[in-house]
Amino acid sequence: MSVSLRKHQREIKEVCREILEGKPIREIILSVTPGGGKSFVPIILAENLIPAKAEKICWVVPRNSLKYQGEDEFCKPRWMTNKRIRAADNGLDLSRGLAGYVTTYQAVGVDPECHAREFRNHKYILFLDEFHHIGEGSEWHRAIKPLVDSAAIVVFASGTLSRGDGNKIAFLGYVGGEPFLGGLTNRRVIQYSRSAALADGAIMPVQFELVDGEAEWEEMDGHKNTSALSGDESAKALFTALRTEFADHLINMSLREFTEMAIHDYREAKMLVVAPNIEIAKAYYDYLAQRGHKVRIATSEDTPQARKNIQDFKHGVYHILVTVAMAYEGLNVPQISVICCLTHIRSVPWLEQCFARANRIAPLKERAVIFAPADWAFRKVVRMIEQERLVPLSNPDNQQELIQGSNEDEGEGNGDPRPWIIPLSSKAHGVDAAAPDPEPPPPPCSPSDAEKILRKNINAVVTQFLEKQSPGNKQAQQKMLYRRMRIVCEKPVAEMNQGELEKVWVWVKREYGDRQGHRKNNS
Repeated sequence: MSVSLRKHQREIKEVCREILEGKPIREIILSVTPGGGKSFVPIILAENLIPAKAEKICWVVPRNSLKYQGEDEFCKPRWMTNKRIRAADNGLDLSRGLAGYVTTYQAVGVDPECHAREFRNHKYILFLDEFHHIGEGSEWHRAIKPLVDSAAIVVFASGTLSRGDGNKIAFLGYVGGEPFLGGLTNRRVIQYSRSAALADGAIMPVQFELVDGEAEWEEMDGHKNTSALSGDESAKALFTALRTEFADHLINMSLREFTEMAIHDYREAKMLVVAPNIEIAKAYYDYLAQRGHKVRIATSEDTPQARKNIQDFKHGVYHILVTVAMAYEGLNVPQISVICCLTHIRSVPWLEQCFARANRIAPLKERAVIFAPADWAFRKVVRMIEQERLVPLSNPDNQQELIQGSNEDEGEGNGDPRPWIIPLSSKAHGVDAAAPDPEPPPPPCSPSDAEKILRKNINAVVTQFLEKQSPGNKQAQQKMLYRRMRIVCEKPVAEMNQGELEKVWVWVKREYGDRQGHRKNNS
């Protein structure tokens, strides 16, 4: 393979060389920051160790979306491998003559014997992806253990070596409550941190826009209460904010950033909205769709349709996706540039995976922005992640206090299970609630159609501004406005090309949009 390898990928290849030389290495612990390129490792293993040290590879993942993604990875031309694996659940012939198969922990848990039989019949490399999902002593632990025991080589891989519920991860040794990552005779440990990935240019840094606000709710005894998101009643304020106006305000802030980015900086930009549960995700979707945005929804409730919507999102049919737990792992869309993070979960591993949806590198992509509530727990998680520090598992109470109604499966459907208050209203600080929603960016189209759309949008802003002027002042204001637009690109609007019109549209919205126009009209 002539692909330029990252540090951890080079180290995996070196371990393969050691195994081929006869070193007694059977286990590899692979800790790679989300977005760092872990999905290429199974291909390196298969390419180097099949058939010399194993017949096949089994790649186990936590979600169906990752299962199909894993199958696709082996087909990408840039990897230059002729090996293929298939996405499989359960059955008599899991690999069907190929170099292996990719399945889910759920499938193994449903029929452990099916997979154990496959491992007895063939010599396998076992790649356990995001294995922190396997809690020590859990049903998945019992189902996976026979595969671990019989595999020729086992790779324990994760982007976040801790669990949201504070419990221990299966198959990891612990010393003083911490995972033991020391090397053993039969084990290699490979780590690829966020700082290393940033230095390699494997991921990009994300910018956080944390927004505080006020929320009002009614207690079960009828008493009304208010608090800032960053205040003493942070949990109740957040519960209210995610279900009332604050959520709309944060979505609008994210939309403005996304619109400016898609029009002016990065036309391929995509936006992800992460909701606390399926019901609220549908409300966020309706809010966006009713305002004319190209949006789809993908939740764990409607898996087949969710997969189609994600594919359409990847291929530019839609530019905004609303989701719940599917933002955790498996959503690999490098063009995601804006995340509106409206989840209630404050688990470090969960949010680290969520943020990583935006840290992927893509051509012409220059930045990634995450909008989120500024409650104290979220701020604490961001600080921990930025310092590359997880909550010690020896203090599960400290970890648990960061979690709002979640377990390790992250509550895909129900979200916060504690509706112990009645949400009334909320507002984000620094937001004009009367401001109009940002217009959706024009979809990719032919240059002539794009010019028509941009001229129409420019004229709409101009018309809106002029309607606020007094009758005797409109004509003079119109002449002045078009004269200023001409200065921006040194030619009349009618003669501008697409790029020049985009520049003018951004300028005219900034200078004469509703809020600015209202301010200027009153000055």
